[in-house]
Amino acid sequence: MKKLRYLILAAALMMTLGVMGEEGVLLQLKNGSIVGFAFSGKPTMVIGATLEIRATETTVSYDYNEVKRVYWGEVQPNSVSSTKDNINSDVVFRINANGLNVSGLANGERVSVYDTAGKLVTTAVSAKDNGTLNLPLNQSGGIYIARTQSGVSFKFTR
Repeated sequence: MKKLRYLILAAALMMTLGVMGEEGVLLQLKNGSIVGFAFSGKPTMVIGATLEIRATETTVSYDYNEVKRVYWGEVQPNSVSSTKDNINSDVVFRINANGLNVSGLANGERVSVYDTAGKLVTTAVSAKDNGTLNLPLNQSGGIYIARTQSGVSFKFTR
């Protein structure tokens, strides 16, 4: 009987480990959303004209007036995952008041933004090498996925 209880307890513990998050740096934005970067992604915070977080998969930048607080805590996993390892990418995503700014693009590279239902929200094409695109987003209060034609992806809330 004790063995059975032990096995049930061990199985329950193993199931909860899969849904637990890991420690990381969290940004609480003024719109109420929280953006997290797990320590396994080796996030680096760069403070300059904007607040920039550099992780192994991507770089994001926020205007200071968009960030309510920065703190350490548990980063919750979600069902959205990157389809490609973006470690060597020169593409930089910046969230601003009007939408999304994407820089470091090749000439002719397309960037598309989708909602979590897979619906295309907006798309644009870079007109030059190392180009920058401003993708306006009229929607708010959702989770979005930006993806470049070369496969670099970025998940964000607005």
